[in-house]
Amino acid sequence: MSESQRELYDKVKNERGWLHLESNQIGDVGAQVVAEALKVNTTVTHLELGQNHISDVGARAIAETLKVNKTVAEVTLSWNQTGDAGARAIAETLKVNTTLTWLNLSSTQLGDAGARAIAETLKVNTTLEYLYLSRNRIGDAGAQAIAEAVKVNTNLIWIRLNTNRIGDAGAQAIAAALGENKTMTELHLGRNCIGKVGVQALREARKVNGILTELDIQGQINPLAFSLLPRLATCEDWQRVFHLLTGRHELENQPALLPALPAEIAELVMDKAEYLQGVQHIHQEWSREGYNQIDFLKLTMPRSSDGNSIRVKAIQVLREQSEAKSGRFDLIVRDEQGAVRYVWAAEALVVDSNIQLVTISPTDHPVIRQLRAGWEVEVPLSQYCSFVRFASLSVGYIERQC
Repeated sequence: MSESQRELYDKVKNERGWLHLESNQIGDVGAQVVAEALKVNTTVTHLELGQNHISDVGARAIAETLKVNKTVAEVTLSWNQTGDAGARAIAETLKVNTTLTWLNLSSTQLGDAGARAIAETLKVNTTLEYLYLSRNRIGDAGAQAIAEAVKVNTNLIWIRLNTNRIGDAGAQAIAAALGENKTMTELHLGRNCIGKVGVQALREARKVNGILTELDIQGQINPLAFSLLPRLATCEDWQRVFHLLTGRHELENQPALLPALPAEIAELVMDKAEYLQGVQHIHQEWSREGYNQIDFLKLTMPRSSDGNSIRVKAIQVLREQSEAKSGRFDLIVRDEQGAVRYVWAAEALVVDSNIQLVTISPTDHPVIRQLRAGWEVEVPLSQYCSFVRFASLSVGYIERQC
């Protein structure tokens, strides 16, 4: 253990009450040190680890500690990268932990799989009262799983699911669950993509429920906006492809007649192929007053995993406004030193009246071919729209291998 890690361990070991470690960039190693110290600490009641670059590795360490720790009642892991794997680890802990009453997993890249894991735990957990799952990637499947848990859970007081990707199906499932739940007083579903059918179902359910004092369903986003987002591949995606090519493990619904390639041929295919990966910045947050003007979206081009230069294939910009408007997007490209290399305007395609979309390829502008690791792509938004409800900037690129 390094000197800095030892200092962190001693601080956590001797801390009392609230332990504030947010925005310290402690990472997975720091989370593991905190976890070890909490195994012997008997006085910390609130653990704040938000915005610390913690992945599922660090989340698992914290989760294992919470299986034995008997004093921590509130845990915040928001604005980390724990994902579904981290959520599953936390879910396993909640099956045996009898102390935790507050859990914040907002902005942790949690999707339907993580939501389902948490939901299964909520069916048996008897102590958790406040659950924050805002600003994640939960869709109808995750919402439906949570709805099933809400039907039987008797201790949750509020759930925050705002700023996700829940549609009418998920909203209707939650509305049906509210008819059976008698403990929840607050439910936040604002800034999802729930339509008129789902909104009406929730309003009717609130009338029948009689216990729910606050229902947030403001600022719903056109579901078409999510469907237009590009699917950006990850290294894990290509590992699955390799496993499929080699037949290393069974895949659900894999055709019986699909032969497995010899490993050396599969490796050759993977080595020669060029994979579309990418980076993405999505903004769908509103202020408490209902509107929050977005000034800009920004992305920094990553470095190729093999050290070679990446090649950008496309830039996509998408926005939804509160009222129908045509317009354009200004794009600014800066090099590694922050110097502006290019500024140009791209005319937007108007989709479904209030959604604007533009996709720029190398043939549209020469700067696309010149983008390098460390360069920035920025899209100012405030000049052309007063009330942006949803905006995204996506850059797709290729490299030889992950």
